[in-house]
Amino acid sequence: MTAVVIMTKLFHIRRLLYVFILACFLYGIFQLMRAQFSLTDSELERNTILRGVALRINSSHSAYYPSSGQACRHPNLDVRNKDIMKYMKDVPPIDCGDSPNWVEIIGNVARVKESSKKALGEIECSFTDIVRESDNLVSYGLTTTTHTDYTLEGSDFVKVRCHANGKKWRNIMSGVRRDDIAAARSGWSNLHPDALGLNVLIWGHDSLSRNTFLRKLPLTSQYLQNNLNALTLEGYNIVGDGTPQALIPILTGKTELELPEARKRMGEKANFVNVYPFVWNEFRKNGYVTAYAEDCPSIGTFTYRLKGFSEPPTDHYMRPFFVAASPDYGGYKKYCLGSLPRHKIMINYARDFFDVYRDKPKFMFSFHSELSHDSYNMIGAIDKDIKGFFEGLHSSGHLNNTLLIVMSDHGHRFAQIRDTQQGKQEERLPMFSFVFPPWFENKYPEAMANFRVNTRRLTTPFDINPTLKDVLHFRGAGKGSLRNRSISLFKEVPSERTCSDASIEAHWCACLSWEELPAASLSLVANPLSTAALAANALVDYINKLTEGHRTRCHPLKTGKLVWAAKLLPGGGLLHFRKNADTDGFVPDLSAQTEVTQEIYQVKVETQPGAGRFEASLQYDVRDNSFTIKVEDISRINKYGRAAHCIEADAENLRKFCYCRAPPPVAA
Repeated sequence: MTAVVIMTKLFHIRRLLYVFILACFLYGIFQLMRAQFSLTDSELERNTILRGVALRINSSHSAYYPSSGQACRHPNLDVRNKDIMKYMKDVPPIDCGDSPNWVEIIGNVARVKESSKKALGEIECSFTDIVRESDNLVSYGLTTTTHTDYTLEGSDFVKVRCHANGKKWRNIMSGVRRDDIAAARSGWSNLHPDALGLNVLIWGHDSLSRNTFLRKLPLTSQYLQNNLNALTLEGYNIVGDGTPQALIPILTGKTELELPEARKRMGEKANFVNVYPFVWNEFRKNGYVTAYAEDCPSIGTFTYRLKGFSEPPTDHYMRPFFVAASPDYGGYKKYCLGSLPRHKIMINYARDFFDVYRDKPKFMFSFHSELSHDSYNMIGAIDKDIKGFFEGLHSSGHLNNTLLIVMSDHGHRFAQIRDTQQGKQEERLPMFSFVFPPWFENKYPEAMANFRVNTRRLTTPFDINPTLKDVLHFRGAGKGSLRNRSISLFKEVPSERTCSDASIEAHWCACLSWEELPAASLSLVANPLSTAALAANALVDYINKLTEGHRTRCHPLKTGKLVWAAKLLPGGGLLHFRKNADTDGFVPDLSAQTEVTQEIYQVKVETQPGAGRFEASLQYDVRDNSFTIKVEDISRINKYGRAAHCIEADAENLRKFCYCRAPPPVAA
């Protein structure tokens, strides 16, 4: 074969190879296009929304933060803020009238009350089981008639009908039967060797910012803090709009968009939410009895927009009770069912669940909406009852081996409050507290040390999910990684964490944007009326007021030098957020122009005499040019040695602020 023939054949082979590669490439492009065009409308919509979410998350990086501080600085919001307080009013406790229920249910036993027998004589009652058919439908099962007690067996919920001497009484009632199958499956001995050995009770309320919790539930707040040593996440930031976007990451570790389609409006394409990887399933598999309670069936977290559950999600599920009872609400006083306020029915359900399964490990998620979803103030009516509930858990010993989590999904979303700067900030900062048994810190000191640090760090619903999973399989303490969206709170959350790291879109990010003021603006001589200079002088005036009662011993201080100053403002995304622009709450309308009424200034000041250096945060009200300062927000950042010797004995709390007029005595 000649060289020319060989070369010709090689040329043809090479050409065929090029054609083959090109064909493969075009085929690949074709398949990608076909796959894209074969996506359902639902999938195309979700992909588009996910791309938008990713872009907004990337835009939530902090542009600047001091190297000595942490990346996310949340605002220290005034609980008595005048823009919010004008909407707050006191409300009385809920009054359900003077006609007592004839029957009470405690645990799994329903009994005719002795007081009713004394008043009415012989009473006969029928108890009919309420049976769940679906999330929106109940039926009625066996009926048992008795003059004494009835033990719940077929259902937690019963329709009760009683009569005595021509009088009648009826109600829908709730207790907790002991499920023998669930009890046999569960047990402390079934837990993994590295489990923390804790029950979990999550007690939630709708639409309560951390500040509103303090305003409207002061007795409960004080009891949690002073008696139960609760640890509250002061930097807990929401990651989306509304209850599902708050609870789904907690309960599944994912967002709704990352989970299988479950929206009702998608018709047959929608799955029941049982396909979600709920954390209570993990607890159930690991030997726990589980329960889920939520009132307000018409706006349920998983049934309002989503398709709901095809099967009960937990061993005990309270929705059938409210589905059966809500049609009867009109026959009773507002917020009542018979002589019992409806919030107490939920409290009792949680109490009964813990009493009935006292010997078993338990996981319960309970979420109350009725009083706070549509009102700023009604939640205040039940402050004593919530406090009493926690007191009862404590006195009965349940909190000796229980992790109690008291939380909310988000702050108020009503227009009047949401339109203010602080209202928008509070919406993004809900209540989230943890109560651990007294022994826990001794057994897990590093984990609890991290937990205390994390109360001031940027945390999110994504972090709660791995924290709950650590109860089942504790993976140790240590430090979390910025590469992870979800960090167990038993690990230290890095101080460098930004909203972008935590997958928070810019308009949901409550972290303040830092703006360091240029050196030229720090001159007290050249710019005596600059806001930074006014802030420095306000700080020194405040310090002088603290020592005013000791003026014969402590020098009045003067502002010697403004060393450093920065201004902290809410991010532009937060200020521009108006509302959702879509049905499901994934796309923001950023057309608002929220007035900036408050700024935070951080200043570093040197005072004279004594050259004391102080660093402090001051709240600045733009409208009246006033500063608000709290003593706990002032740090002395250089040593003061014996400069405060004159008050060490009787005013130790003022040592960092006092520069004594007389020099310290010379040691003999």
